[in-house]
Amino acid sequence: MKNTKISNAGYRVLEILKELTKRPLSPDEMLRYLELSTNYLYRKELVLKYLNTLKLLNIDIDKIDGKYFIKRSIESIDFDKKDLSLMLFIRKYIDTIGHEGFKNNIEESLQIIERCFPKQILDCVRTNTIKPYVPKKSLSVKDENVKKFEKYCNDGLGLELKYKNYQLNNKNNLYKIVPLKVVYKKGKSVLIAYDPKDNDYKEFVLENITDVKQNPQKQIKGSPSSVLFKLKGRLAKSYMLKNGEILLETGDDFIVISNKNEDRELLIRRLLRYYDKCEILYPKICRERIIELINEMEAMYA
Repeated sequence: MKNTKISNAGYRVLEILKELTKRPLSPDEMLRYLELSTNYLYRKELVLKYLNTLKLLNIDIDKIDGKYFIKRSIESIDFDKKDLSLMLFIRKYIDTIGHEGFKNNIEESLQIIERCFPKQILDCVRTNTIKPYVPKKSLSVKDENVKKFEKYCNDGLGLELKYKNYQLNNKNNLYKIVPLKVVYKKGKSVLIAYDPKDNDYKEFVLENITDVKQNPQKQIKGSPSSVLFKLKGRLAKSYMLKNGEILLETGDDFIVISNKNEDRELLIRRLLRYYDKCEILYPKICRERIIELINEMEAMYA
């Protein structure tokens, strides 16, 4: 029994380390991550104990604004001064980009790469002995399509757009939506919009939009209704409410929870991990989505 506890603790330490290599985390965020991955409740002191364990292993962890992060990559890459000069150029160049979301995504990626440089190379930046790379030809960003849809979002008018969804039927489908913002995902520009018909947020890859028409009337930016789900058995007794969740009903062996703020796709995938201990009650589109994911998993392992 004792060896099992040691094994479980070691697993949790590695889980924390894995997440810290991706992004800075506060103790509360680490705690929530552990609880979601194990379905158990833990005290915050345990997370701090795990951080001290990582520091004893000579993993360089620091804390800024309440969040911990790994200053140096666990395994360095043999970058040289030329690589660092090029990275400094990219960092200087992204300051000229007007889209804040795109700029932040690049900066986060550069921070991950920077932690992989050998310490002696990074010291050259502090001593100002490495200058940013200067390209032979000037670079420019020309993405008028992004600017057009950003303007649609700022105008607050509804859109009618035709969208070719390659994952469904490869046909141009008509959507009447309220545009909210343009983001970048997996190297593509994506429009986030509210669909009043389905009462849901939807994503549209800009390059797959074949036609767009702006309506003259101002649109009210609605928001999807709450997702209601029931948790059963032992999970119902140990579950800790997340931000934006409300406990609606408590029974002998179940609880009913309302979740409004969490991204629906992320919420559905989280609830999927609870297996038969969870049931989505409302809305119908979320029930259908989780059934779709279950069918995909069964087909994959059939």
